[in-house]
Amino acid sequence: MKLDELFSVRDKVVLITGGSRGIGEMIAEGFIANGAKVYITSRNESDIKNTAQRLKDSYGGFCEAIRSDISNIDGVKELFNEFSKKENYLDVLVNNAGAVWG
Repeated sequence: MKLDELFSVRDKVVLITGGSRGIGEMIAEGFIANGAKVYITSRNESDIKNTAQRLKDSYGGFCEAIRSDISNIDGVKELFNEFSKKENYLDVLVNNAGAVWG
């Protein structure tokens, strides 16, 4: 049996915080390349839109940017509200957002 038959993410709905670059971008790339419907978030709107477009262009899959700052509860609620306008459920959450200090 093939790995993708055992652990397929095809058509799963995925939300990745901190998805504009680095590890988050690589995680998004893996999900999109394997057929998932991916939403990526970041505080920087231009970065997240550019990354989403680059991933769509590379893989032909679905990747949508949602600008959000989840460093406080209001930002988490705002992300929930924006995501809920687009989807009725979520299969996978990758909470990758972080901040660099120093």
